[in-house]
Amino acid sequence: MIINKIQKLLSVRASLVYLISDEEERVERLVAAAAAKVLGREVPLYSWSCLSGLSKGSEIIDPVTDAAQALHQYLKIKDNGPLIFKDLHHFLDGNPYLMRQIKEAARVLRPTRKTIFFVCPELALPHELFPLFRIEDVPLPRYEELVRMLDSCIAAHPKAESLNKSLKGLLKEKLVRAATGFTATEAVDAFRSAIAGSDTITDKTIDLVLQEKEALVRKSGVLEYFDVSQGTWEIGGLGNLKKWLMDRERSFSAEAAAHGLEPPKGILVMGISGCGKSLCVKALAMYWKLPLLRLDMGRIYDGVAGPPEEAMRKAIKTSEAVAPCVLWIDEIEAGIANQKQKAAGGSESRVLAQFLTWMQEKTAAVFVGATANEVEVLPPEILRKGRFDELFYVGLPGKQDRMEILTIHLRRKKLDPAKFDMNYLAQSTEGLNGAEIEEGVAAAVIECMAENRDVTEHDLANSLRRIVPLSRTMRERIDKIEAWARDRAMKASITTFGGSN
Repeated sequence: MIINKIQKLLSVRASLVYLISDEEERVERLVAAAAAKVLGREVPLYSWSCLSGLSKGSEIIDPVTDAAQALHQYLKIKDNGPLIFKDLHHFLDGNPYLMRQIKEAARVLRPTRKTIFFVCPELALPHELFPLFRIEDVPLPRYEELVRMLDSCIAAHPKAESLNKSLKGLLKEKLVRAATGFTATEAVDAFRSAIAGSDTITDKTIDLVLQEKEALVRKSGVLEYFDVSQGTWEIGGLGNLKKWLMDRERSFSAEAAAHGLEPPKGILVMGISGCGKSLCVKALAMYWKLPLLRLDMGRIYDGVAGPPEEAMRKAIKTSEAVAPCVLWIDEIEAGIANQKQKAAGGSESRVLAQFLTWMQEKTAAVFVGATANEVEVLPPEILRKGRFDELFYVGLPGKQDRMEILTIHLRRKKLDPAKFDMNYLAQSTEGLNGAEIEEGVAAAVIECMAENRDVTEHDLANSLRRIVPLSRTMRERIDKIEAWARDRAMKASITTFGGSN
């Protein structure tokens, strides 16, 4: 827990600590509690901002608004109360006086028990200051902290007794889990809003908290939230991939943890366009009943969410806070990890290194579902074991798979597959991928609606045969992909390579 890390920093007399967080009030509470435990008594907590100056608790002791001068004033204070210094990142650029004062503070504080905590929403330190700081990323509130917040919200409610009586069994755990990923302020607001005007807590209360989660993910600027409970994603064929997913259905459970099993890290699904790679990621999130977050790599690099490395850090931090969840990265070779970006260096190379390190070291139950069309351009370090659990190849569907895909799309168009010769239709789809089969079925239904008549199997067969498949226009490219994957990837389908009949 972060409070234990802060206690340790105070115990070893760390002089300068950089805390990455935008929860200033929560950080102040954590530092005050940690200092009291380490020193065995209540100690004054100092803070500085450019608006209020230097304060001791709620009392302003010096209205100094210059950052360097504020540090100088704090160094003259005799007691050991820690200082919360806010918004350092706004004052460092082109300020040699502040840079020198920070170096002096590190020297002066070294033999003392005083510590300065610089609280900033992002890491922005000049390289020459890095050796002076201990840097910690403050995680969002965890389960135990959220439980205390919920208890506090219920205690302040006029129907507290009734609410507590209704909070039985797993209901409390589900309600708290629904708030994971919120800041302390957001969690309290969500709990208060969910129980407002109620005298009991039900599954509807949990749904109200979960509705806030979509807004939370949107606020990250680079993640998109998918409500998989509203999806109807079905996979036609791909028997090997389905079995892999079913075998790991309980990997995120307490039972798996009791056996010392860690949640799976993720899969990379590569192959031919239109064969259902993205659908696989959506379907596994629905099957495992986990939230699905899509990482938009375009927003990582467009600067709207900050520098690329900072935007990626926020995305990782948010996904870990929402865990257990599925993090979907579509066409990973285009946005995060191709050989050209690696060779070019710069922010793209640093984002790749950041992502690879996280994939290797992550302990949070974030399952990464990545897709790729051109897997051969990926750097080898992203393909090795330890980053992804498995690399799956999704090729053109075989006859049995095409029959399953046809059945799914006929039912979606309110057509009964039993009324059609499915073997005949499956033959008519030879060489088509899943997206082309879906388009052919839709086109047949539209034509028959325009003529005000029922759809026949001949209508479907003719519509499907009119499609010029990708397997014909991109034959050489598909042959190259299959040749690469033949001995390097696990087949997602039971059908053998090249077995499209």
